[in-house]
Amino acid sequence: MISIQGKRHFYLVSSVQFILFLPFLFQQYIGSDWDSYALIGTVFNLYENGTYLPSRPPGFPVYEIALTLLYSISNFFKINFEILYLLFQLVFVFGNNFLIFSFFKKFGDKNYILYYSLLLSPIYLISGFTVIDYHAGLFFGFLAIYFSLYTSKSIYLTSLFLAISVGIRLSNVFFIASVLLILFKNRENFSKIFLTIFSTSLFSLFFYIPSYINLWNTSLSESLTNPIDMFCIFNLTNTDHSFVDRIGRFILKQIDFFGLIGSLLILYISLKIRSKAFKDSSHFIILFLLFELSFLRLPTEEGHLLPAVIALVLTLKSLDIKIFIQYIILISAVLSNFIYFSIYDVDKPDKATAIYFNFEIEQGLLLQDYELRNEIGIEKDFHYNNAFTSIQNVWGDGCPNK
Repeated sequence: MISIQGKRHFYLVSSVQFILFLPFLFQQYIGSDWDSYALIGTVFNLYENGTYLPSRPPGFPVYEIALTLLYSISNFFKINFEILYLLFQLVFVFGNNFLIFSFFKKFGDKNYILYYSLLLSPIYLISGFTVIDYHAGLFFGFLAIYFSLYTSKSIYLTSLFLAISVGIRLSNVFFIASVLLILFKNRENFSKIFLTIFSTSLFSLFFYIPSYINLWNTSLSESLTNPIDMFCIFNLTNTDHSFVDRIGRFILKQIDFFGLIGSLLILYISLKIRSKAFKDSSHFIILFLLFELSFLRLPTEEGHLLPAVIALVLTLKSLDIKIFIQYIILISAVLSNFIYFSIYDVDKPDKATAIYFNFEIEQGLLLQDYELRNEIGIEKDFHYNNAFTSIQNVWGDGCPNK
């Protein structure tokens, strides 16, 4: 057992996060990301009509159904569902805090400044304070990795955690590769590896198949000719970027995690990874590479990179890193929440077609997110109702991204 004194890093960072979270809780807006409002459209359709219409392809059934259950609870007890949703998010933030802390603890009291840098970075906080599936998905994914590394629990429990993560967000299938690599490194017999793959697949299908059957019966069967056509939900969207534009987005969006200086220092430290650290942390490195490649395919939402960044920090935690470098990273990451040093500008926010290199000092990313929520949230009821009807229209015409 880890003593209370031994958990001081977890308690301290979680306390700071809770203080930063309070304005967002009192604000009662679910986020600045339109995907959050699309989720409400899914919840309303499932609650009112019993119809599963994913907030966006390919669907996030475990998370969307969980939100619907919370919405039912909020109606039954006359609780504001937005407050319930935000607190639900905070539970996963604290869960991830403790899980990442537990990984750090396995290496003793070393490089804990990186722990604070990660957990107080803008994207970690914004994703955690937003009604979106990132934190819930990565919690169960890293929980499966932790069980594989440090416990002798049943493989069925590990498989269940993996399946829940995949059911929350399909791209979390990459966590399976990490767990399988751990099993190979531990020289587990083939039957255990096969059973892990089989049970994870079975649990995952249990989460997706009923939802997809409901989607087909209530919507897609009217516009598509046969169930095979449902594969269109796996088509990519917004992939019409040029190669240069894609690389530019891929690089620049990653600066948001630790700020410009902090991100450059993280890159510098990463280049010092040697063969032993590479071998010891290969399960994290494969996770990092897979999520990075996935993000390169569609470099839009920084939250998609959270598993990659966490995996990278968990790889770096065992290195010998000078304390002053760690403090610079921490200052850069925390400062980026309130003051942001931008090195580029775009012609249109969220729909950029051109990018310009231009150094400016701007409002921090967390503050920007808070203000943007205010702007969108003024007409939140309209956005909820619009999501409710528009999601019916887009799925009624077939796959939104066919």
